[in-house]
Amino acid sequence: MRFLARLAAAALATSSILLGSGAHAVGTRTFTLDSIEKLSGGELKGVSIGSDGVVRAGWLLGNVVLTDASAAFATLPMADGSALVGTGPNGKILRVAGEQSTVYAETGALAVTSLVQAANGAVYAATIPDGKIFRVTQGKAEVFATLQDTSHVWALALDKARTGLFAATGPEGKVWRVEPNGTTSVYYRSEEPHLVSLALADSGDLYAGSSGKALLYRITGPGRATILHDFGGEEVKAVAVAKNGVVWAIANEYGEVPEAPKRSPAAGTRMPVPTTAAARKPGKGTLMRFDATGKPEKMMHHGDFHYMSLALDDGGRPYVGTGAEGRVYTVDDGHTVSLLADADERQIGALGVTGGKPYAVANDPAVFHRVISQGGPDAVWTSKVLDAGLRARFGNLGWKAHGTIELSTRSGNSVVPDLTWTKWSNEMALPGPITTGPARFFQVRARWAKDPKATLSEITIPFVTDNLRPLLLEVSAVQKGVLSRDSKDVLPASGGEVPKHETIVKVSWKVENPDSDPLRYRLAFRKEGLAAWRDVLRDGEAVTKTEYEWETLPLSEGRYRLRVEASDEAANPPDQVLRHALESEVFTIDHTPPTIGPIALVGRRLRVRVTDGLGPIVRVEVAIDGRTDFRPLAPADGVFDTADEVIDGDVSAIVPQGSHLVTIRAFDAAGNVAVREIESN
Repeated sequence: MRFLARLAAAALATSSILLGSGAHAVGTRTFTLDSIEKLSGGELKGVSIGSDGVVRAGWLLGNVVLTDASAAFATLPMADGSALVGTGPNGKILRVAGEQSTVYAETGALAVTSLVQAANGAVYAATIPDGKIFRVTQGKAEVFATLQDTSHVWALALDKARTGLFAATGPEGKVWRVEPNGTTSVYYRSEEPHLVSLALADSGDLYAGSSGKALLYRITGPGRATILHDFGGEEVKAVAVAKNGVVWAIANEYGEVPEAPKRSPAAGTRMPVPTTAAARKPGKGTLMRFDATGKPEKMMHHGDFHYMSLALDDGGRPYVGTGAEGRVYTVDDGHTVSLLADADERQIGALGVTGGKPYAVANDPAVFHRVISQGGPDAVWTSKVLDAGLRARFGNLGWKAHGTIELSTRSGNSVVPDLTWTKWSNEMALPGPITTGPARFFQVRARWAKDPKATLSEITIPFVTDNLRPLLLEVSAVQKGVLSRDSKDVLPASGGEVPKHETIVKVSWKVENPDSDPLRYRLAFRKEGLAAWRDVLRDGEAVTKTEYEWETLPLSEGRYRLRVEASDEAANPPDQVLRHALESEVFTIDHTPPTIGPIALVGRRLRVRVTDGLGPIVRVEVAIDGRTDFRPLAPADGVFDTADEVIDGDVSAIVPQGSHLVTIRAFDAAGNVAVREIESN
């Protein structure tokens, strides 16, 4: 079931519900479910969730699987209580009566995209992709009109007499007029590639929505139109007009114009599910209301999914089906949004809400959901899976309600509930202790069995997670300017500015903190050959970052180790504090420059010995006559790798003939520099 997939996704997104980010072992925290976002994502059965954060009676859905279709795009309530459903990919019209679905008519097209019923009882069906309109009588579909140079008939609307038709089409964005005898003419030609939605007002004005720039047109006569609204997205998916003249429209933003479906060039092969909303990922949906003067008012918006269907009930209240998550929403005049139903299927392709017998037709797979009741004894709300991040102990379950509601809980350690989870606890009529055992994941369920009119507005679940020890993975201690084999730092290029010697040792460490507790670190050092560890930090100094700069000027030169200890004492009682320590590799503290021994310059052959107490020597270079363009010299053995290096080579390319002041400069790995001079002949 799609519900299980939603549970997995919801569990990964529960960080927004936690009072703090990440999983902490510090004290008691609480899941607080008090908004439509936090109360959604689980399972609704006979309940709705409002944007006011209240769970109340909603739609209890029945299920009739539409076995002759994979997707539904249009529906038409019939006077006898049945409903017709336009489907794809075989262009069938199905009839749903009671709990059964039968084939009412077959068009042979790819899909039936719109259904209307004329005054004489005839049903008309729009199809794609051959630009045909069918008339269906007594279960038989016959071609009523073929629209020239048109492949997609997206929507139909009856004229005022309910005998003729208007048709919104593509790919040239036209509205066609179809007379009762089947003759056709272009009523309005837009500049959009597709007109995909259509509705007629009692005034005779025709409203058409486009795919391309998401424009809503008001067409007042043949060839005459104004743009009522530019939605700024890509598609006005559906339009509906209430009896009082109020216009409703849903529009979607995808980031790119959806591609219209088409037949495959392969003979007889049909392309996948047809819809202009076939975006690769969910878009953003907006429901807009326009009063009699055309003034717009945004009534609802969702930024993480688009809208697929729109219908008005007998009182003019809007209902919207989504293109992701298979949900049905409504909104009242005060902008309170209510999630009425959350089907297991991916999309709500069509809605019927008139005559007091509402239903929703879902896609992927195609299922007809008749609304059995509003609320009732079978009404159940189940939360999304709540993730504590670590195994947790749960406290007292609390909630706010009007009327009698019974709650129960369960918990487990898998992101999707399975047989390893605890069974649902006994139902609680009053707040009290949670009896399900310690676990990482948690769910709560509410039943309306004793009071169908009850409302639920907030649930609180206190919990404390296990405390886990922090683990230090690596400690690095390097004197600034010191070169190591894996260091990314290098001395300045030969002849560059002499670096300033640093007495700071830069200490950094990596730590694994599985429960994200705030950590405090303590540092200690020990010189090689000595047993005692000495504190690096001053009294009262607290280190919480994973790096520290340590002043070593007061220390003697030599080789040292540094130890870092991580403690979660700031997050836990003294008897629950956990610690871990790790030592660094041996590092060098070196404050003394190299020694440049006697210099011999015979002719143009230079010989000099450079030594250092700790080493290694990393560079020797030469310049003449006080110039700054030093040139590097190579050691006699070819590699600078010890604290004792000999230079013995010809420098005639650097020191020309004649008398010159020759400057020799040597560096050790700590950046200490020594300089000596000799005069050449």
